[in-house]
Amino acid sequence: MVNANTVVLKSPGIVGNICIAGDGANGDCDIYDGENANAERKYHLEVLSGSTAEIGAGHFRKFNHGIYIVVNASTTFVTVEYLPLTTDGKIPG
Repeated sequence: MVNANTVVLKSPGIVGNICIAGDGANGDCDIYDGENANAERKYHLEVLSGSTAEIGAGHFRKFNHGIYIVVNASTTFVTVEYLPLTTDGKIPG
């Protein structure tokens, strides 16, 4: 769970579920396929203060370069469930 602009993963991965919560203020986040906000934006999510929303359960999406999250405020909490992949796109192990 993060509530600041954060690199979550620096390699390819599969994103399975995303949860956003607005804890005391409206929440807004962008999730990028890379290590910064110059990468391709894959998701834009918004919630009202005091609410939570989830997307992606059962719908997996490949991120080729990493996962970077941008939030609008420290009151926005984002959780991303992911599976890291090797650089050749395989599941490690």
